[in-house]
Amino acid sequence: MSFLTPLFFLGLSALAIPVLVHLIQRERNTPVEFPSLMFLRRVPYQSVQRRRINNWLLFLLRSAAVVLTVIAFSRPFLSQTPIQASIANAGAREVVILLDRSPSMGYGDHWQRAKDEAKRVIDGLGAGDQATLVLFDRSAEENVRATGDKTRLRAAVDAAELSAAASRYAPALRLAQSLLSRSRLGRLETVVVSDMQRTGWDRPEQIQFPEGTTFTPISVAAEDPANVSVTSVTFNRTRFANEERVIVTAAIVNRGATPVANVPVALEVDGLDVATSRATLLPGVTNAVTFPAFTLAQANVRGRVTAGTDALAADNEFRFVLSPARPTPVLLVVRDGAAAAESLYLSSALDVGSPRQFDVLVTPVSKLTEPALTRTRVVIISDATIPGTMGPALRRFVERGGGIFTVAGSRGGPLDAESALLPGTLSEPRDASSARAETLGVIDFSHVVFELFKTPKSGDFSGVRFFRYRPIVPAAGDQVLARFADGTVAMAERRVGAGKVIAFGSTLDSNWNDLVLKPVFVPLIHQVARYLGQVEEQPAWQNAGQVIDVSTQVAAFTAGGTDERVTSAMVVTPGGDRQTVGGSADGSVDLREQGFYEIRPQGAAASGRPFVVAVNIDPAESDLASMDAQEFTAGATGRASMTSGGASTVVKPEESERRQSIWWFLLLIGFGLLVTESVIANRLSQRPAIGI
Repeated sequence: MSFLTPLFFLGLSALAIPVLVHLIQRERNTPVEFPSLMFLRRVPYQSVQRRRINNWLLFLLRSAAVVLTVIAFSRPFLSQTPIQASIANAGAREVVILLDRSPSMGYGDHWQRAKDEAKRVIDGLGAGDQATLVLFDRSAEENVRATGDKTRLRAAVDAAELSAAASRYAPALRLAQSLLSRSRLGRLETVVVSDMQRTGWDRPEQIQFPEGTTFTPISVAAEDPANVSVTSVTFNRTRFANEERVIVTAAIVNRGATPVANVPVALEVDGLDVATSRATLLPGVTNAVTFPAFTLAQANVRGRVTAGTDALAADNEFRFVLSPARPTPVLLVVRDGAAAAESLYLSSALDVGSPRQFDVLVTPVSKLTEPALTRTRVVIISDATIPGTMGPALRRFVERGGGIFTVAGSRGGPLDAESALLPGTLSEPRDASSARAETLGVIDFSHVVFELFKTPKSGDFSGVRFFRYRPIVPAAGDQVLARFADGTVAMAERRVGAGKVIAFGSTLDSNWNDLVLKPVFVPLIHQVARYLGQVEEQPAWQNAGQVIDVSTQVAAFTAGGTDERVTSAMVVTPGGDRQTVGGSADGSVDLREQGFYEIRPQGAAASGRPFVVAVNIDPAESDLASMDAQEFTAGATGRASMTSGGASTVVKPEESERRQSIWWFLLLIGFGLLVTESVIANRLSQRPAIGI
């Protein structure tokens, strides 16, 4: 017998405890009182009974319990010879079949060969064996739970289809590890059927299969595969005659070892062929193909670039969706009679950019009306007092998702009679001390408005000087975005309904500060306007396997209150499946397929073009470089090889101890001895002792 943790034998020193208990226990005598002891001489009393063990049965029971407990904690096990280990491992097998269904498996006949290999493993199952079929790509799915039904397993393999998500080996191997660790069968085996694509490893993973597991990789990869793929597209937008023109440039990669000449590369927009060119693609080089400009006149225009044909068709085309750049409407409210110079810096800053991001309309406060609010996304109030009659309209504007940026100055004040919009209250204007100007002491760079400036050399606010300012006293629930160096609040935010209001305790001209003269001014104003207007750039495409939230798109169907009956939307996948999102349903969509996803409004007569999401396979799937079986096994298990004709006959001490679990029986026996000792000791303690 061997022990896994022999240091616990030091606990045998606890055997001294029963000995001490028996030697120092006190005798219980009945005292006899005498009238007087003055004429008696004291004689020392020594008891032989206290120098010997009175009850050997109790002593042995207590000692045995201590010994068994110490041995149990030492984790004993019986060493096995190779023959004994082989006998212990004999019997039924637990087989986990990992079948790779990522897009790269669609190269040539890889997918059919992989299915044939999986069915060959199934056909090799013996009586009492059971197998689990796991399909994996970016994630792993237990397709058929452990069963010995070969017909059911073969049918599941035949029904399996390729996915559009990139291959990742770690999730599948972890699932196999979990399934095998719960198995009660004597022989454990993992079979991986894949093209062993090298890009399937994100980083070194810690996979620990149970001891004795047989690991068998089966590769269906081709030698020296040739593959041409479209990996991405870029867009150059310009405006001509009040129309937006787009030039598309596609990146084409030849993954083969030899050049490919005269490859047709075509651009298709909304089903119409725009242009086709011929290209010679050098091996291992990204080749750029630029197409003539086309007019982008509608939203959600579908585009597709195709490049030749080869054994992997999934990456020969690249889909995208474009919409015309719509400037965000911004209403700049100034005081009546204000000179144009007072709003010059703000309007000029918002006009910077190509294409233009904001459409600015300057209006005096007396001409601010509720219809004007319905036509804008952001209201900037520059040093002006809002009439009380506009308070309810401003509140409705913000609650529906609009944004207000109020620049306090000397004339700024509450935005509504209830003071429910302005984040806090404005203090009286202060002048900076004559010795130095005030500066911004604390800025919340985690907020979206300042997030752009959080990295080094991305913008410096420390040099901005404030000669006059109005501190803000925020209320509970308001968020402080920036403070002056004296600790007073310089910028605060309040959320109202679906919208937001930001207050700035100074002006945006050169009278109270020099912020407008600093390089950070223009990007700061753009960040504020984009944040308040809830402007989100829609990606031209997504990679398969991602999950997106289309709640914003569903809400856009009712923007401006055009149709309050629209509360949800229907998502139509490229394969024709339908999913309801929004309303009481979740707004997330799992992009499992390659192609175009359509989001259509429900609850009212749909009009216009649906919102569209383009989905492509991960460009990494186009890289078909593979690993050999030994390298793949080393990456999956940490060993050069775990494959053999049968289960491993070398069993580690930890595995032998885990299987035998002798410690459990020893603890159970020790507990029984302690119970017996307690019963006997209680009965003996009830007998009266005789004293003289």
